[in-house]
Amino acid sequence: MGQGVTKGWRGSLWRSMEHRRSVGQERPGGKSVGQEGSVGGSVGQQGSEGGEGSPLQQQVEAMVREGRALAVLGWWELLRGLLVFALCSHPRLQQDPEAFLRASRRVLGARLWRALLSVSLWGQFAVGRSPAAVQELGQRLRARGLRPLLALPIEGEGPDGEGEEWFEQNCGAALECVGLAAASGPEPAMQLKITALVSQRLCEKISLRLAEPEGAGLNPEQVAAMLGGQVPGLTWLSPEENEHLGRGLRRLERVAQAAVSRDVRVLVDAEMSHLNPALSCLTWGLTWRHNRDGPRARVWHTWQAYLRVHLAHLAGLPEGEWHTWHTWAHLGTPGHTWQAYLRATEWELRAHLARVGGAGLSCGVKLVRGAYLAQEQGRARARGCPAPTWDTPEQTSASYERCLQLLLSALARPRSRLSLMAATHNEESALAALRGLSRVPPGSVCFGQLQGMGEHLSLALGAGGLPVYKSVALGPPEVTIPYLARRAAENRGALGGARRERQLLWAELRRRLRPWA
Repeated sequence: MGQGVTKGWRGSLWRSMEHRRSVGQERPGGKSVGQEGSVGGSVGQQGSEGGEGSPLQQQVEAMVREGRALAVLGWWELLRGLLVFALCSHPRLQQDPEAFLRASRRVLGARLWRALLSVSLWGQFAVGRSPAAVQELGQRLRARGLRPLLALPIEGEGPDGEGEEWFEQNCGAALECVGLAAASGPEPAMQLKITALVSQRLCEKISLRLAEPEGAGLNPEQVAAMLGGQVPGLTWLSPEENEHLGRGLRRLERVAQAAVSRDVRVLVDAEMSHLNPALSCLTWGLTWRHNRDGPRARVWHTWQAYLRVHLAHLAGLPEGEWHTWHTWAHLGTPGHTWQAYLRATEWELRAHLARVGGAGLSCGVKLVRGAYLAQEQGRARARGCPAPTWDTPEQTSASYERCLQLLLSALARPRSRLSLMAATHNEESALAALRGLSRVPPGSVCFGQLQGMGEHLSLALGAGGLPVYKSVALGPPEVTIPYLARRAAENRGALGGARRERQLLWAELRRRLRPWA
């Protein structure tokens, strides 16, 4: 679908790049250090032509630095991008994006509110759930060398709390997302939040229990058995909680089975750090059931690089003990062992890879910086403890780089069954992954950015023949408010990737208005 268009577009971009170099119009690019927060390829994976330092790789890097791939955007896409970045820098929206969006709906009324969002935040980052809307988006992305990654942005409580009816509705939406993803073209994939199907309160209770000396009585085999229909009988849960856990696990399994049957990869999102132990535990059960057959993972984990490594806690821990330390008991009490877990992203990732390899499973890793920065810091302030995240964008970038190099090294090992999505809007991180592709097997790495963000990066990588997924929220504006609020928070201010992207959009607009310059 759109293959001829894509090839022609790529060829014209390369020719345009060469022409600009010949007349001395190439300009140096900038460096992005933003803390943003999405399956394998060509550049660096086809022998010497795409190896490290190859002409093709250098062309991709030059396109990223210059932002010239933005030439493919339509006028409205370009202007809307500038509008959205301006909105995200507004003080009222910066203060509390989610509260601002909900208040604006009450003031403007549902119809006008939806109309304004459709030409701004929602139109930039999301798509409706109709098959026609998703198909149109998929065709537009694939014509540009990109792929859709449909994300169901539902999490936490519904309008009437955490009733079973709410979770069943979410399950239906997730199954619908599977069908839409399967119809979107080759190599389909989707994102899923476990708290859309299982109570957030129950996940927090499980996370706390996992930290206690006696543990939670859960391991991957037991979770897999519950996913397969075994009735939970955990003594530390009430009968009602056991019943809800069983229903939630059956919902998860229904979605996973539907995705596997239609060859749709499920990328399970990480969420708030105090919930992640439970989410990891349940995802492990899905991995245990569905990642045994075949060379590639069907269920993927997400790792957040903005969580710190507590080296004081881990100093001197032998490599042989990483597996034991990782086995579900990693949250601890607030302000003590809990922080040791939160600051251990790199070590947790290393232990995760060892555990997967020891179990003979395929492993899919989506590496992100993290999308809950404001919430994590706010929760830490309310509890009077240090934030679990790194203090600066530079520290987060360094953590991402270390995790990335760890994963690339693991991919380079013989008979590796690892797949990696380098999900980042940071130019230096993406280019570091690009340079490492010559070391890894073909088809083992892809890239991911959010729809409406990092367009210059996505389009340049896609033009180089790399698999690039654009994560797009699926649903009406009312459902996507928390998602849109996080996108607004990520793009606010004048620092990092948001400033860089805004500069590139303005440069593209000036090129169009003054083509003779």
